[in-house]
Amino acid sequence: MSTPKDDKALTSFRESKWRYSQFVVLGLVVALVVKWLSSIGWAASLLIGAAVGAGYYWLERRRGVI
Repeated sequence: MSTPKDDKALTSFRESKWRYSQFVVLGLVVALVVKWLSSIGWAASLLIGAAVGAGYYWLERRRGVI
């Protein structure tokens, strides 16, 4: 039984097209935790999550990781 071979070598997470997904996931997790722990609405929770995701993105850019 043969399996199809991919011509392209495996890339690292940094080189993959999913490298920015970590910031979105972090923002959504923070938004869910904020909504769960506080009585504020979804819009405010999502704004806080977006701020955390953007801040983490900025930190990684500043460090030179991305």
